[in-house]
Amino acid sequence: MTTGESLILFIDAYDSFSNNIISLLETTLHAPVRTIKIDDPAFNTDEALHKELRHYDAVVCGPGPGHPGKERDVGIIRRIWRLCNEELLPVLGICLGFQSLCLEFGGKVRRLNGPQHGMIRRVTHIGETELEGQESIFTGVGEIHATLYQSLCVDLGQDTISNYDWPDQKWKPFKKTQDLLPLAWVESGIVKHGYSDSKDDRVMVAVRHTTKPFWALQYHPESICTNKESEKVIENWFNKARTWNQNSRHRPKDRGESTNSRAATRESLLYASEKLRPMLNGSADFPHNRLADDRRENVITLGDTIYYYRILDCPGPISAQDIVDELHISHRDQIILESSNAYVQSTGSADVRGRYSIIAYGVHKNMRFEYRAGSDKITCVLPKGHDGKPVSCDTDLRPFGGVWQFIAQYLDKTRLKTGIEDSPFWGGFMGYTTYELGLEGIDVQCRESSKTSSRPDLCFVWVTRSIVIDHRKNKIYLQHLAPRDDGEIANTWLCHMIDKLDPLLHPHSPIGTHPSPRLSPFKSNPIFSPNTIKVSRPGNAIYEEKVLLCQESILSGDSYELCLTDQTRLTTPHASHAETWQIYKSLRARQPAPFASFIRLGGATLISSSPERFLTWDAQGKCSLRPMKGTVSKSKEVDTLAKATVLLDVPKEKAENLMIVDLVRHDLHGVCGSGAISVPRLMVVEEYASVFQMISIVEGQIPRPFASWNEENKLDVVQMERRMRERYTGIDILSASLPPGSMTGAPKKRSCEILQEIEQGQERSLYSGVVGYMDIGGRGDWSVTIRSLFRWDDECETIDEGSGLESKTDTWNIGAGGAVTALSTPEGEREEMNVKLRGTLGVFGV
Repeated sequence: MTTGESLILFIDAYDSFSNNIISLLETTLHAPVRTIKIDDPAFNTDEALHKELRHYDAVVCGPGPGHPGKERDVGIIRRIWRLCNEELLPVLGICLGFQSLCLEFGGKVRRLNGPQHGMIRRVTHIGETELEGQESIFTGVGEIHATLYQSLCVDLGQDTISNYDWPDQKWKPFKKTQDLLPLAWVESGIVKHGYSDSKDDRVMVAVRHTTKPFWALQYHPESICTNKESEKVIENWFNKARTWNQNSRHRPKDRGESTNSRAATRESLLYASEKLRPMLNGSADFPHNRLADDRRENVITLGDTIYYYRILDCPGPISAQDIVDELHISHRDQIILESSNAYVQSTGSADVRGRYSIIAYGVHKNMRFEYRAGSDKITCVLPKGHDGKPVSCDTDLRPFGGVWQFIAQYLDKTRLKTGIEDSPFWGGFMGYTTYELGLEGIDVQCRESSKTSSRPDLCFVWVTRSIVIDHRKNKIYLQHLAPRDDGEIANTWLCHMIDKLDPLLHPHSPIGTHPSPRLSPFKSNPIFSPNTIKVSRPGNAIYEEKVLLCQESILSGDSYELCLTDQTRLTTPHASHAETWQIYKSLRARQPAPFASFIRLGGATLISSSPERFLTWDAQGKCSLRPMKGTVSKSKEVDTLAKATVLLDVPKEKAENLMIVDLVRHDLHGVCGSGAISVPRLMVVEEYASVFQMISIVEGQIPRPFASWNEENKLDVVQMERRMRERYTGIDILSASLPPGSMTGAPKKRSCEILQEIEQGQERSLYSGVVGYMDIGGRGDWSVTIRSLFRWDDECETIDEGSGLESKTDTWNIGAGGAVTALSTPEGEREEMNVKLRGTLGVFGV
């Protein structure tokens, strides 16, 4: 147990597991951790670095992509090992930090014969032997099973030692590296059932310097699959660090506050925006609703808006498609988020079946925001100006601090505390973001060729009228947000909807003569003849070459996993609004999924049948991400969950899932803080309509502005306002987690940079982005845009057919791909991409 005065510095090498390590340190050692980047220009001089280090009891040099011999990859870390005696302090290196330490003191770094990414191995350590002459960081530690993420290893000459001499020599300094004492190894043949063996017989995974207070680990103690024994190693290290400080540290610790490091948790979006206000001489301005205060039946009041609603009972299963067809909704702009087919008794959990479908009604009449990555403005598009035509106006984002700060501020002005309890969405923002918006958030530059249009990367419409179908309770929630003066209009609309839906809900009533709801899903033939469609798809040889390029980056240590994708483009006759709806229904019939969506908004038409939930959060701040990696198609040979589970219970599939789970934990820790993340479901196989999928669930708790009711009541007005401004919301999680880790690989930033090159700057656009909502009740739900097709209006072409005749064509984009690892084969990855592609192409009969 440490004292409250202890402080640790973490040097971040842009890894996607760094926040997990910081959480492990803070929860295990009860000491706060501050962090700096390896390339922070504030520490360009030794004087500046030494001044910073004097604030800390110890330093942790974290993992990261690349090679320890490259300045770009290690930066400040290399200078830590070269500290003079007067500035020396205890250090723990992890992975890249481990390799850097060994390279600095005579070791060599080479490629492994078989890279170990997301592989769980048995660690043999010096604490288990009788040869230990003195206490080490492994004293009292039992059997360790640890996750490895490495393509490179340290070579001390261990492979030159005979098997006879090895048991004794492995715990002694080697001839050419007398400063390094091995503490732990991963050895071939020592494997637990279901884990991966190695092609490398002797891999050192822990070491200490013989005279300096430097220790290092090559495995990942923070991984969700590393067992708890490794926490004792961290405790032992810090105890030794404190002892060394007491007995050997030359310069006393500086008790003043550091000005250049920061906490691992990111600044809240609301606080980041509020900080700018004093510099701006006032508040930034944006549209918001009028004040209202009304308390009638079926009306819930809010500071700016009134919430009107009606609840309707359904006689049986009703789908969103039934309601859209009954109401003849066919506007230019439209959003429908649909769960699994209401008429199919799906197997699996509620997440597989889906509970809710949401129809945003009258979107063409609502205000929307559009933002293009790299811009410093957001465009507000109003459906009607004074002349009855649509108008748009730009808002400078600099007073807010960025696009996500703007969205957070806007939604914060319209919070609603009470509504229909069972309804997940009461009104608010609905829309999409692109993959490229996520790249902007992690400072990855798009190649010039990938951003040539003015298409929005974020398009959110403010939904005031909505229809929610609760498939579990067979109920419909009609909802309308409106200012006080428009109460009569809102109630009129609700009554009108009840009348319009009556024939569907009460088919034998005097009002309607419609038949009962359909008892089978919609099925349709392709709306275009195949000979009118031109297909441009990735060449097999080219795609396989890209897989090999990915693997070269993995073997060199620059990535653990790369989610490679490619685009297929279809040129078809122009599809009317009604025809795009038919395409959507056909895709839904072919590929039922719990997170389907049909969207026409901001110049895009998106048709998706996604099985993957990205992120959801509730009003109490509980958030959940659901990474999905590992797929088996249903077939005669694989027709049960048990058979699929056996096929997916292999190191490659489990490693793909584990890597993304650890990445997602890192993203959540960056907002929720240390100790606030759990993994209630890990690598579980679920059954869907046409496939079996391996999923995990990662949950977090967004920090509350007040620890308790008593604390809230003890604060004065100024303290209260500050605490409320600093609070986090689900939007902080969303912005911190993009692009989805299941579509990037890990580490996320370096992997995305590599993919930009391998995919030749090809814009993924809506594919690999997210679709969903964030509502005025403080909830949100987003899915990953996969198993989808989309078109942009600006790609619609008019062709002169001669004789005064013209025809129009659309260009549809279909993305597909998979996670490339060291265990992948080019043929296997190509086939996986084509399998995913065929499911969507089939809608066109291709």
